[in-house]
Amino acid sequence: MKAYRLFEWKKPPQLVDVPVPEPGPGEVLIKVGGNGICQSDLHLIDEWGASPPHLNIQLPMTIGHEIGGWVEACGPGVTGLDIGVPCLVTLAGCGHCTYCAEGWNNYCPHKLPVPGIGLDGGLAEYTVAPSQSIVPLKSLEPWLAAPLTDAGLSAYHAVRRVLPLLVPGSTVVVIGIGGLGHMAVMVLKAICSASVIAVDISEQALSLAKDLGADSTLVSDQSTVKDIWSQTSGMGVEAVLDFVGAGATMELAARIIRPLGHIVVVGRSQGSFEFKDRALPHGAAMSTTFGGSKLELMHLVALAEAGRIKPHITRYPLSEVDKVFEMLRNGEIVGRAVIVPDPLQ
Repeated sequence: MKAYRLFEWKKPPQLVDVPVPEPGPGEVLIKVGGNGICQSDLHLIDEWGASPPHLNIQLPMTIGHEIGGWVEACGPGVTGLDIGVPCLVTLAGCGHCTYCAEGWNNYCPHKLPVPGIGLDGGLAEYTVAPSQSIVPLKSLEPWLAAPLTDAGLSAYHAVRRVLPLLVPGSTVVVIGIGGLGHMAVMVLKAICSASVIAVDISEQALSLAKDLGADSTLVSDQSTVKDIWSQTSGMGVEAVLDFVGAGATMELAARIIRPLGHIVVVGRSQGSFEFKDRALPHGAAMSTTFGGSKLELMHLVALAEAGRIKPHITRYPLSEVDKVFEMLRNGEIVGRAVIVPDPLQ
C-alpha cells in the first residue's frame, strides 16, 4: 500500500510503498476513506527536530491524524465492532484516571499514542488504531466526517466551554475562520441563539463564514474593536473563540470581552498575553483547550448526520499530498483539505 511517511526530522516526508499493517491485541485495522490535513501536521513536518518526550515518536512514521474509514479487521480481544462499519478515529485515554472517569479522555495524562502522532497515521491506504479510539458512523461518508475528529471536535469543545454564556441576546466572536474556525461558526449556529461575529484577515474566509450563518463579518484591522463595541451597544461580547492564538488576537479578545465573559484560546500561534491588573474586565476569564472528548465527538457526529453542520471540504488524492501541504503553508486552503486514497473515493 501507499503511505506518506516521515523518515527524518525536518526532512520532507515521502510517499512510499509499505506492507498493509496487521492489528495487534486491542487494535483495529482501518481502511482509510479520508484524512484531513491539519496545521499540526505542518508543525510536525517543518518545526519539530525531535520527538517531544511525552510522545516518544519513533521514526519512520506515517503522518495524518484526522482519520475516517471502515473497520477492515479486528485484532485479538476486540469486541463490539463489525467488519465494514464506517468509523472515525479519536484520542484514546487510559480509561482509569480521574479525567477519563469524568469523560475527559482528551485531558488524560496517560493518553495512548495517537495515529499520526506516535502511531502510523491516516495518510495511507490502511492504518491501525486502538479499539477504544473508534467512533462508529451511521450515514456520513468517512472522508466527509474525517475533519470532525480534530478541526470539528476542537471547535465543538471550545464552544461548549462558553455555552452557558450564550443565552438569547448574547454575542460571541470567532477569530480566525480556517479549518477550525469555520466549524465553530456552524456549531454555534446549530446549538445556540447567540449572535456570531466572524473576524479574519481574509475576505474569502469571511465570505465562507457568512455563507455558514455568521451574523456579521469583520476584516481584522484597526477599527475592529470599535466596530464590535458599536455592534454590542458598548457592552462588549460574552465570549471570544480565538482560533489563531497570536499575541495580537489575544489582545483583541481582551479589548472586546465584557465583565464575566470568557475567552478561549484554541489556536497555537505561540503568542503571549501579559496577565496583570486590569488586563481583563472584572470576572472575565481566559482559558486554553486541547481537542475534545470522545463523547463530544459523538455529539458532533450526531449534528453532522442530522444535517445541522457540514464541513467545507475539498478532496485531493494521496498522490497530491505534497502539493496540498504546500497550499496549507501558503494559506491557500479555505475550510479543510481531505486526502483520500487514489483514486478519489
